[in-house]
Amino acid sequence: MVKIMGIINVTPDSFWSGSRVQDETTLLERVRFMISHGADAIDVGGCSTRPNAVQASAEEEMERLEWGLEAIRAEFPDILLSVDTYRPQIAERCVREWKVDIINDVYGGNDDMYKVVADTGAQYVLMWSETIKEDPVGEMMSFFKERLQIMEKAGVDVKRKVILDPGYGFGKTVEQNYTVLAHQSELCKFGLPVLSALSRKSMAWKLLKITPEQALPATIAMNTVAIEQGADWIRVHDVEEAAHTVRIMQALKDNR
Repeated sequence: MVKIMGIINVTPDSFWSGSRVQDETTLLERVRFMISHGADAIDVGGCSTRPNAVQASAEEEMERLEWGLEAIRAEFPDILLSVDTYRPQIAERCVREWKVDIINDVYGGNDDMYKVVADTGAQYVLMWSETIKEDPVGEMMSFFKERLQIMEKAGVDVKRKVILDPGYGFGKTVEQNYTVLAHQSELCKFGLPVLSALSRKSMAWKLLKITPEQALPATIAMNTVAIEQGADWIRVHDVEEAAHTVRIMQALKDNR
């Protein structure tokens, strides 16, 4: 069964306003709703990575994550937790202090981040966010092949700990995003789980000339394709609708 990662942003400026929470009561209500409606993991972000965003300092990011993770872990001690960060020192503290299970790194990591992954034993979402030059699928495959080799040399248990994310919306034109989605199944050749993060992304609302607020039906359509293309995880803002999508796709699979 495809797993669902629900998005929570303890930020004031993430691109989808519906994902932002600024107080503990709202945070816990949101997490409780996601868990009750089918979330297998909660992904918490403290620094917006939307296009043209002003990057929060490491101190600001850590302050936001500190209260958010503390509240979630106190209320939901057994939930699978992911932290959305590209800063190795923050990732390490989150794993060690709040028992975060997954490091979700939108920039593909570096030697320092890979050391944190190896030392802590956390799972790691390796995302491809490099700007495409001319061959979306070939460049994607080359990136993952190279990075996985580097991670193995750094001591990461790649076969058990790494999840691949093709990085929809990062370093890609609208057309290139759809090329990657149409060929996402190529990633299955690595024998690792694949995470698709398509929720309300600009590749939908730019194509359809709508707003992120109107992009839920498009997200459902894209997630359906992603699951057909081998996604093991879908990362979403709208957990209930994602869970319905997963159940329908599983029923089709079971009856083929």
